[in-house]
Amino acid sequence: MTIPPYTDALDRGTVVPQEIPGDTAVRDTGRRAAAGRRQRVVDAWRRLLVAHPRRVEAALDVAAIAFAVLTLLQAGPAEFLIHAIFVVLIVHAFLFGLGGTLWRIGIVSVAVVGYAVAPRFGIPFPDLELTEWPLMFVIALLVAGMADRRAATARLYEALFRRASDRLLTVQEDERARLARELHDGVGQTMTALSLTLDAVSGTGASGVAMERLATARSLAEDALTETRELANRLRPARLEQVGLAAAIRDLATRAGIPVRVDIDPAAGEIGVIDATRSVEAYRIVQEAISNAARHSGASGVRVAVGRTGDSLTIVVEDAGRGFDAAVGREGGLGLIGMHERAVLLGARLSIETAPGRGTRVALDVPIDQRDQPT
Repeated sequence: MTIPPYTDALDRGTVVPQEIPGDTAVRDTGRRAAAGRRQRVVDAWRRLLVAHPRRVEAALDVAAIAFAVLTLLQAGPAEFLIHAIFVVLIVHAFLFGLGGTLWRIGIVSVAVVGYAVAPRFGIPFPDLELTEWPLMFVIALLVAGMADRRAATARLYEALFRRASDRLLTVQEDERARLARELHDGVGQTMTALSLTLDAVSGTGASGVAMERLATARSLAEDALTETRELANRLRPARLEQVGLAAAIRDLATRAGIPVRVDIDPAAGEIGVIDATRSVEAYRIVQEAISNAARHSGASGVRVAVGRTGDSLTIVVEDAGRGFDAAVGREGGLGLIGMHERAVLLGARLSIETAPGRGTRVALDVPIDQRDQPT
């Protein structure tokens, strides 16, 4: 009988390590936590670059100037400090492309050549080897060119995504409009006819029991008619097209089932601030936010503020209710996923600030397309 090799190892007293399920879970959790931290850092830098590109560019320029000053003061090896300037140029080229990098390369080239020839004019600078610097500048130009190409590709895909999103929104709203018309003109008219018929029957002198049943049926028909009209309005709010987003939000506030205070900046209350399709999507997000507050917050009221800042329309819905855990809310519903999806299709930025016991604040920033502005 042949003894397997691992049996021989055990017989000699060799310890064979084994995976403990608990240890594996701990390591997996640790790796996920580390990956999450790294992703948060990357996201923070990305947000900084998107929100404050000029500040980032100025910081890189300051760093390059600082290394140049240190080089002139001979505070360290000239080769190292000038290589540091080159690294700053590469980072700038990667982040901002060719346009802003070309003249910076020119300035650095003049400075490096001046530093190299300075000893010939009696300035006591150490000798500097320049043979590799043309290659470094070529690398910077290549990186800048690739960054420009990447940016152009990103703009192309963004435009395609925007076109597809606009088409999707248009199709969705067309279908909602069709359903609203069917409900209003079809089911609504049928319910109206039913109510009129029941009214006519009730005047024929029927018995007391029959009259009671007719009254109940008429009440049910009126309730069904009201619900049909409300559903048709929710599918396609008619006043949104007639009087604009701000007035439609005021209308929505009167039917929210909870006191809603609406503050609208006159500059944001104009009809046509954003186009009709995007107005509907913004209205849906506000509608969902108010509905969530009415159903889940336990607050005594809600505040809606509509304002205009520069080239964006800002809508804030906030309450001082019980709040919720945002992570649990995303998993458990509350319409948050749909709100975020609508915001993405709008090209808008949606933020939801909440915590248990601290209320909820929903802020929507919708970019304004100047081509759609009334003249």
